[in-house]
Amino acid sequence: MCYRGGSDSGGITVSLAMLTTLVIKDFAIISELELTFDGGMSVLTGETGAGKSIIVSALTLLLGGKSSTDLIRNGADEASVEGLFTVDRHHAPTMAMLSAIGIDLDDDEFVVRRTITRKGRGKIFIGGTLQSLTTLRNLMRTVIDISGQHEHVSLLDAARHRAILDKFAGIEPDVEAFSALFATYTQLRRERDALAASLDERTKRLGFLDYQIEELENAAVKAGEAESTIEELKRLSNSDALERAIESSVMALYDDDASLVSALSQQITELSKLRKNARELNDVVETLKTAYHAIEDAVHDLRHIHVDDASPERIAYLQDRLSLIDKLERKYRVKADELPILQDSLVAERSALVLSDERIDTLDKEIAQIAQKLIAKSAELSAARQKAAQILSHEATQGLHLLAMENAALEIVCQTNTDLKTMHATGGDEIEFLLSSNPGEPPRPLAKIASGGELSRVLLAIKRAIVDKDDVACYVFDEVDTGIGGLTAAHVAQMLKEVSLCHQVLCITHLASIASYADAHFKVSKYVVNERTQSRITRLTESERVEEIARMLGGTSITDKTMAHAAEMIEQAKGLNEGAKS
Repeated sequence: MCYRGGSDSGGITVSLAMLTTLVIKDFAIISELELTFDGGMSVLTGETGAGKSIIVSALTLLLGGKSSTDLIRNGADEASVEGLFTVDRHHAPTMAMLSAIGIDLDDDEFVVRRTITRKGRGKIFIGGTLQSLTTLRNLMRTVIDISGQHEHVSLLDAARHRAILDKFAGIEPDVEAFSALFATYTQLRRERDALAASLDERTKRLGFLDYQIEELENAAVKAGEAESTIEELKRLSNSDALERAIESSVMALYDDDASLVSALSQQITELSKLRKNARELNDVVETLKTAYHAIEDAVHDLRHIHVDDASPERIAYLQDRLSLIDKLERKYRVKADELPILQDSLVAERSALVLSDERIDTLDKEIAQIAQKLIAKSAELSAARQKAAQILSHEATQGLHLLAMENAALEIVCQTNTDLKTMHATGGDEIEFLLSSNPGEPPRPLAKIASGGELSRVLLAIKRAIVDKDDVACYVFDEVDTGIGGLTAAHVAQMLKEVSLCHQVLCITHLASIASYADAHFKVSKYVVNERTQSRITRLTESERVEEIARMLGGTSITDKTMAHAAEMIEQAKGLNEGAKS
């Protein structure tokens, strides 16, 4: 048996994600409600119709249940349910889901919020970010189980039975090792199958690759060639105009008899003669000389400008290259700069095909070796599962007998497949939990159990058997006390308490014998304000607990004797609780 704080008392510490706060607004007959939960066992009690089932409905919505505008309180436009969860960072399933959706924990807490609107479009927020319904369901599946709500009980999902049994058997590391080896085997098989395509197909592919490689090699397109070719063509198309402009400028500036240089030279000569008697001309003459030399430099630069040879042959060559590049781009559906990369990949593919026969032989040997290991490991896993299945089914069946299901038996079916070709990543076993309610009746899947109360007790028995192995952190039990009383109710209470030592338990009950075991007791009541019905939930003090349990014992007639009996039940439950921990 395990319980919180186990290291100080000899118990086993279990990593959990715990519901600490539940906030409900404008939901059914609840206007606004905030509940704070601790670990251990919490019970909700109250008169029939007071609204206890509303809490289950709200939690079901947080788990990804179907929403309906009927759940919105009359007069409100929107209903919302919000849960604050504290998670142990060692609780791998929840941490893995939070990591997968990019949620970083703040103080080891995360918030889940879901809204319903009159327009029918609600929203889901996890850690403040908008998420899908599927994401919500996958995350909350690791946190809460609600009995009586078939679609949200993890044990009713046959696909999860194998994982539950593996955790109970303590073989999860072996399963992970098998999965890794199986992934290698699958990858090698795929590679081998791809290489083992028909010889004709490989021959055709080789011929086609030879043609493509030769075409690309002959084209010899280089990265950036398309852009440089276009640029050169632009220059050649302007070469004649450029050459004429240069010649005209040189003539006008220097070569012509009436050039600008000639005119400047003449003016410089004339003004130089006069500046002896007019010193103010000195600066003007120097400026003209500077302009003269600048024009000479410009003419020098113009004479040395390179003009590309715009021969028809060169232009035709460049146009042919562009046409070829365009053709290859369209043919191979890649950009020009990617043609060399494509050529390298085709060469690599051809080399792989040429060497495929050798590779197939190597792969066959590797696959055969891994196959032998997988078959042996699968047999080991099957044996461990068979053994664990017997123990788990026996323990769960014993629990059922204590819960007034004397003739019921839990059967864990392990269908083993030894054919490696049809195995899956966890081995060759298909696992399913089945229940036989009475002798002579064939066992049936848990999901087909009709009675809500019967289902709750079956799940309680199984949860008790796997209490220190189950990943689900919080259990919500509804209808668990339906149709029972006396000794059976006492056994139910004790089992709930045992489970609550490892997991958070929320239980809705009508029985005082169950409520007396609670670590926290909440009372659900209904009242009318301004002609509107509202539901209220309050956490009871110790004295209020005694009064509420007395009400559950005696109905409307509460006597001193009933109150004393209620107090005695609570004290007896505390004594049994302490005994369970010691």
